[in-house]
Amino acid sequence: MKNVDEIPRGVSFLQDALAERLGRPAAIRAPKNDPSQWYLFDPCFSAIQRGMGSSSRDYRSGIHIMDGKIRFYNVHSRASAKLLRANLLQRPEALLNAAEKTLHLRRHHLLYFASRSKSRKAAGKRWEDTVRFIESPIWKEFKVELERNPRGLVLDMFPELPSAGKIGTGEAVRGSDFCLLLADYHRIEYARSDESAAARASQVVDAAWHLFACLYPWDSPKRRDASLRRAMLSKPGLLECEYSKIENIFHCECDGSEVQAAHIVPHAQGGSDRYWNGMWLCAKHHRMTEGRVAGSRSRSNPGDLQVRLIAPLNDL
Repeated sequence: MKNVDEIPRGVSFLQDALAERLGRPAAIRAPKNDPSQWYLFDPCFSAIQRGMGSSSRDYRSGIHIMDGKIRFYNVHSRASAKLLRANLLQRPEALLNAAEKTLHLRRHHLLYFASRSKSRKAAGKRWEDTVRFIESPIWKEFKVELERNPRGLVLDMFPELPSAGKIGTGEAVRGSDFCLLLADYHRIEYARSDESAAARASQVVDAAWHLFACLYPWDSPKRRDASLRRAMLSKPGLLECEYSKIENIFHCECDGSEVQAAHIVPHAQGGSDRYWNGMWLCAKHHRMTEGRVAGSRSRSNPGDLQVRLIAPLNDL
């Protein structure tokens, strides 16, 4: 690790911006004898993905600065690659959102990753044979490629490949490679004022956060809804939309879609998967009312629903 006094101006601003977003200190590291590279990451990654007491040394998932470019990067970690892929399958639009937020801070657009399809077709075992590149100097062309089939793009990521070299050669864990170019580093390092540098660093971190969030374990919403549905089905009652039972609600017909188990208090706000925190809603009314109601189902009489509207509904 380099001496803290040697940290470049732009790296310091990025570290401060990441720490502010995390709400705790952000870790930085750099390979020895290589002043062009810096990694910025959440020091909790190692504990989350490897267990308490493990070292964050050589951990390379997060923001990477090299050759005048700022990238969101993953390498040498199959654990984070698995989480990134699993969570991107639920939010494939995160790739485009991250790229679009820093469009004004770079001249070229680049995404590359270890590709399942490329790896199957490649006869050799070189890194170049396993990586898929999407790049263009024209944003519209790059955007079209990301929008063409976003879920298919994510499904193509991170093949299970055997090691083919020592750590540091670029071959060892090539199946975990991922890189999205975010910004040109000089836009921060050589900004005219500290205020401008700090603002641009925050923009980079905000863009990267679409992907940073995918490095943490999070349950599938479908899995949570399935748990709530099982709990509600354990109690007698018809599977009919209960939208009209909400107090202060305006009349709106169901659209005939499947009736779903909906959380009254959202899971993200600490809502339980127990039956008393659930109600039956068609997909249309579920979407309209999510996070906009309060109350509960009676625990002694599950048929008694006491729920009221607390916020304006989503647009129909």
